[in-house]
Amino acid sequence: MTMAGRRAVAATGLALVVSLVGCRANPGRPSAEGASGSPRTAAEALEQAVRRLGSVTSYQASVAVSTVVGSKKKHLSGEVASRTKDQAVQYDVPSSTTDDPGSSAVLLGDRLYIKNFRLLEVIHKPWIGFSLSAVKPADTDVMAWVAQVRQPDPLLHARMFTASKDVHLVGRETTGGRPATRYQGTFALSEALTKLGPAERTEAQAVYEEFGTTPYFEVWIDDQHLIRKIGLVVRRGTKRRLNATMNYSIYDTPVTITPPAPNEVKNLTTPAGMPV
Repeated sequence: MTMAGRRAVAATGLALVVSLVGCRANPGRPSAEGASGSPRTAAEALEQAVRRLGSVTSYQASVAVSTVVGSKKKHLSGEVASRTKDQAVQYDVPSSTTDDPGSSAVLLGDRLYIKNFRLLEVIHKPWIGFSLSAVKPADTDVMAWVAQVRQPDPLLHARMFTASKDVHLVGRETTGGRPATRYQGTFALSEALTKLGPAERTEAQAVYEEFGTTPYFEVWIDDQHLIRKIGLVVRRGTKRRLNATMNYSIYDTPVTITPPAPNEVKNLTTPAGMPV
């Protein structure tokens, strides 16, 4: 697999298609919300979202992503559930065609489990599992999977969005049956990465940098300062493009994330050359 292809796999985990509408405005433009505690500017709305998302215990989201790398186009949709206290994540991608059996990834502590029924043909078990501490920078396929699993995190995106110099209010809308305020903007990837920790920075860079250096975003924030929808577009000319959309349906509701049955897992001491 080429480096571009590996990065496209990482991008496939993220997130997605949104229309590019609205004109640029001053990021200090007042918000339409006048109640006490409401943000006065779009930039303040993002800061409030960062603070609120920092206290959530879990989230569930639907994710869709489309990528273009040269002449190759891919589209993928999946469901994500995440539990904050132990940073557990489950990412399920259903089968889309008779040739695509679908896949699942479960991240629990230091262990990543990946399920794909094609593995049955190779190792005669549907899951592989390995320790992330065994992953090396050269294991680019594995790094792609890790980035894919973690990228839908709304807090990660909210922190990156605070790097925007042109974020502005679009207006009030309803998304997922909930009233929310929609904002638009762009950000310099290099500056947004400084808002993240070292591991997050590496993964986000792997996802975005291949596609461009100035992502465009739209974000819908509800009256409780929770992000309900994110749209991202990143492009580098006409040959590389990422469109992503994430819809966040549930927050702060217990989620069950467990490892697969031991007899269904082939445990690897090193993920190098894994058959995925």
